Amino acid sequence: MRKTITTFALIAVLGTMAASCQKESPINQASIVSEPCTTYTVQYTIDGVSHTITLIGEDTWHDFLNRMFALAEEGHVVSFRNVESSPTAISAKETIKHTTTSKEEAYAWGQSMGKSGYLVTIEYDKETGVYTCYAIK
Repeated sequence: MRKTITTFALIAVLGTMAASCQKESPINQASIVSEPCTTYTVQYTIDGVSHTITLIGEDTWHDFLNRMFALAEEGHVVSFRNVESSPTAISAKETIKHTTTSKEEAYAWGQSMGKSGYLVTIEYDKETGVYTCYAIK
């Protein structure tokens, strides 16, 4: 009886070890969806101090914009430009001014103009609650 139990236990252990050493099934390549990732090279200034950053993906772009608006609300003057969308030729400067009390509206406007290659400047007046946004191309 003891030999039977020992033999059965040994077979169970070896069977478990053999199963754990098996290779995983290959991943179906059709199930992997490769989404293109947008990259932004952004030049920006905070109170006149220039910086450059590379942002990968829409989420980091939105995080960057949220940070710029937060700095503007703290009283800083911020500007940013998406280098990839900026014109390479020097042309007459076009300036567009947009004022609003809605952060969402200012955010959408700044995002659109920034993606279009404009140099976007954002100022916020705490007393009046007005966002003043400029876009220069």
